[in-house]
Amino acid sequence: MIPGLPESPRLRAEVRRLGVSLAGARPLPGGSVRRFYRLAGAPPVVLLYHPRPPGAPVNENDSYFQIGRHLRRQGVPVPEIYAYCREEGWFLLEDVGDLSLEAALTRPGADWRRLYREALEILIRQQVAGREGFDPAWCFDTPRVTREFLLTRECHYFVEAFLRGYVGLEVGVAELEADFRTLVAAALPGGPEVFLHRDYQSRNLHLHQGRLWVLDFQGGRLGPAGYDPAALLLDPYVDLGEAREKELGGFYLALLRQKLPGAAEAFRESYFYLALCRNLQVLGAFGFLTAVQGKSPFAAAIPAALRGLGRRLATRPGIFPALEEVTRLAAARLQERRR
Repeated sequence: MIPGLPESPRLRAEVRRLGVSLAGARPLPGGSVRRFYRLAGAPPVVLLYHPRPPGAPVNENDSYFQIGRHLRRQGVPVPEIYAYCREEGWFLLEDVGDLSLEAALTRPGADWRRLYREALEILIRQQVAGREGFDPAWCFDTPRVTREFLLTRECHYFVEAFLRGYVGLEVGVAELEADFRTLVAAALPGGPEVFLHRDYQSRNLHLHQGRLWVLDFQGGRLGPAGYDPAALLLDPYVDLGEAREKELGGFYLALLRQKLPGAAEAFRESYFYLALCRNLQVLGAFGFLTAVQGKSPFAAAIPAALRGLGRRLATRPGIFPALEEVTRLAAARLQERRR
């Protein structure tokens, strides 16, 4: 058996049914506390093991199961869930390979425009079809993005996990609260809600059998259309640059006007502000993963994410003066560390 995985007659039965084996299971990399293993067979199957997921009475595993089944029914390319054992905390999943969009873009001759257009076409389907029949009761965390959600889970998280926890700045939430209140009000001007993935970025999209697949959808909920395209186009793992970001943003807006025209104006109004919120969340997450969980590889992405935050703030100077100042201080502190 796999180390740490309890003896499970049910798992053994399901593995036999699928024609794969637990012997020689190969661990797969991942950034969370969940553990993934590839089980040999034809075709191979992925075992996801997460015995103590957060959330009650609906937990993270339940959300993965319910949302994953829903998205697949709606035509979104997510892995098929062959089996789920809630009591023991494991899944058996369709294997969609190891090649992330991030890695695919480094291959010789990679067509970034085709790949990103496909990612955005999938995103529109996920947003529009995904909201049809979506039950907020499936969410282990919160059912939708609200101003309070953005304030506490993106803005305050940035202060506590990144500025204080990682950079070591003596700054409190109160010093930035006025800027944060302005930010979250502008980020949610109204308009229709869509299904929101919340981490739609290059490492959660895999290229397999000639098409992209969507992973890590368990944090899905209802929210604004602009958040997920911001996560993809401002991805700290892949620096698209301003010209490509603008081109792809225009492609996404054209799709949105076709599929959900009532959301287009709210997208135009809020995209800049949602991109800032996403940038703050990413820095908070990278700071937490590095400083608290000891996952040092995430530290490599922090400089790019911080530069991106500085560039975005510089395009509209003076709107968020306190946030501009702490961004400069954080960049200077990290530069001193590298000397």
